[in-house]
Amino acid sequence: MNFKIKKLNDIKYIIIGFFFIFSLSFCSPLGEQEKHRIILKSIYKTLYFLHPTPISIDNDFSKKVYDKFFEKLDNQKRFFLQKDLEDFSLYREKIDEFWIHGDPTFFNIIMKRFFQRVKEAEFICFQILKKSFDFNQKEIYILGEQKFSYPKNQKEWIEKWRKYLKYITLLETITPTKKKTIWKNAFFNEKKRSRKKVEEYIQEYFRKIKIKKESDWFSIYVNVITSQYDPHTNYFSPKEKEIFDLNISGQTEGIGVELQDDKGFPTVIKLIAGGPAWKNKKIEIGDRIIRVAKDVNSESKNIVGMLLENSIRLIRGKKGSKVKLTIQKKNGSIEEVILTREIIEKKEIFAKSVIILDKNEDKYGLICLPEFYFNPENKNGRNAAQDMKKIIQKLKKENIKGILIDIRNNGGGSLDAVIEIAGFFLGKVPILQIGKPNKKKKILTSHENKILWKGPLVILVNEFSASASEILAAAIKDYKRGIIVGSDQTYGKGTIQSIYPLNRFLHFNEELGTLKLTINKFYRVNGSSTQLKGVNSDIVIPSKNTKNAFLRFMEKNQTNPMKWDYTDPISSLRHYYQNLYIENIKYKSIKRLKKNKDFITIYKTMQSLENQFYNEKQFSLNWEEFYYENLKIKKRNENLKKLKNNLNTLGTKTFPIHYRILSKGSEKQKEWKKNLKQDFYVLECMNILRDFNEILQQ
Repeated sequence: MNFKIKKLNDIKYIIIGFFFIFSLSFCSPLGEQEKHRIILKSIYKTLYFLHPTPISIDNDFSKKVYDKFFEKLDNQKRFFLQKDLEDFSLYREKIDEFWIHGDPTFFNIIMKRFFQRVKEAEFICFQILKKSFDFNQKEIYILGEQKFSYPKNQKEWIEKWRKYLKYITLLETITPTKKKTIWKNAFFNEKKRSRKKVEEYIQEYFRKIKIKKESDWFSIYVNVITSQYDPHTNYFSPKEKEIFDLNISGQTEGIGVELQDDKGFPTVIKLIAGGPAWKNKKIEIGDRIIRVAKDVNSESKNIVGMLLENSIRLIRGKKGSKVKLTIQKKNGSIEEVILTREIIEKKEIFAKSVIILDKNEDKYGLICLPEFYFNPENKNGRNAAQDMKKIIQKLKKENIKGILIDIRNNGGGSLDAVIEIAGFFLGKVPILQIGKPNKKKKILTSHENKILWKGPLVILVNEFSASASEILAAAIKDYKRGIIVGSDQTYGKGTIQSIYPLNRFLHFNEELGTLKLTINKFYRVNGSSTQLKGVNSDIVIPSKNTKNAFLRFMEKNQTNPMKWDYTDPISSLRHYYQNLYIENIKYKSIKRLKKNKDFITIYKTMQSLENQFYNEKQFSLNWEEFYYENLKIKKRNENLKKLKNNLNTLGTKTFPIHYRILSKGSEKQKEWKKNLKQDFYVLECMNILRDFNEILQQ
């Protein structure tokens, strides 16, 4: 993802602003329905004026939104009946009109029926669970039944829920024994207990549906509409925006605990080392938070049964402020704890590095960059570019001979950060072109006058290196500054988003939320868009991501992705290394990979097994047939585990004894370093860096 937060001075915003100030400024305070109307109107107008590829708001649009919303609400077709769809069919070609006029009527009608069906389905489930299931009966449960039709009547509806409840009861009674007679006895002895556990699970399932607020469901509806424009234009409610900011900045202000919903109780599952709760010593893993006072003078609010994310919002607050918690300890005692909030860092997204030493005592730097993080609320806050600069400077002091940047699974982040980071290796040159299709493009240039690192450079990518990651990989590849290693192509997200607060021109006391809006596409310096096609690796190593289970999430497999296109290349494009250097390095790597047939064979076998899991769609509800199916799955699991162990052994063997990992670190860093020793991709990248270094010295 790429997010560029900036002042939007476009004349179109002024038009939108005047429109809303004039028509809506006197609407405060707002009721829920009026708020929904304003959100819909604001988003529609913004997309109408500013989205780079306008779409037709017509009957076809209406049908797509209609179908997608039902899919989101009832993916397994367990709640709505065919009669419901018949009743609602008159709206199937009217949603376009509702959208243009900011009318939430369709949403209101559907949600009213949905809540009715949820209540009825809950009653049906508990009636079914009062009786034991006949596990001698031969019948099939099909996963992914969303492809089929909605139940025709009450009888079919009950039958659908019965099969599902029977299936999860079977899952609950699985025991590890291979002996059929022992398994049978254990199974039938545990039937009643298993049914009771399923009853608890279903009770919790429906509780979580019912405690969701109307605004939560409304966000789903709005995003069904915005997804018709492109996959990355989204609406965030105020609480969703908070979560978004945390994810892209790696920082929040709070007490340093991770919570999990345990039957309605916010329960502590982790204490962040160094955080307020950790330092206080009065809170332990397993404790339940039952009441929260936003500050010491506020009245405590009962949060039991509240949606977990709403409880977390009460606990968070400004750095230096105090929060009062009422804790139910694991022994049942009740205690009050007052904590002072601090800035809590989500350290797993921050850049980290190690030094790898080869047999010649040459040092190579490995930098892992999980995200191009930045703080949207604080321009002076921690960001990826600053951290990368410090790491590179530190590595240079160690006299390293090459750098590997690992951006596998890096989904992107700040456009400013990636432009700056690219400049560390390229200097002050054009990095990127941005603009709308068939329009003049703006060239974005790095401000780095001096190249920070001039030596050998390898970028490691995979299918989930997206957006800002692709900008970095593309610039390094197009200037022939380094070698791109990894999957055949990267993710393929070539669009740029901007954050647009809906309150920008609307004078209301309460927050209306935020629109993350696609405003432009980006183009490589060679003129090609990375949209859909991504960046191709110079050296391709077979991916361990399975085709069916993971690759369906790539941009080209999303709904309504923007098209690939191209523009004019940068005329001043120059190459840092000769093409002959690159080709020689590629040749040596390919030669090594051909020798390593075991690696490729194991990965292909693993992919085949994992695809079998993914394609498994139906299961018997007869205890005996289920037993044999379970044995088959268990054997397949064991084979997969054995293959993974073999792969790790291969990684250990192929990481030559003369490669050593230097540098100190935290416990998490130690775990990361341990995994590096079994990472074939990192090993081969080290070999490539050595080849790079040797060729340059010739």
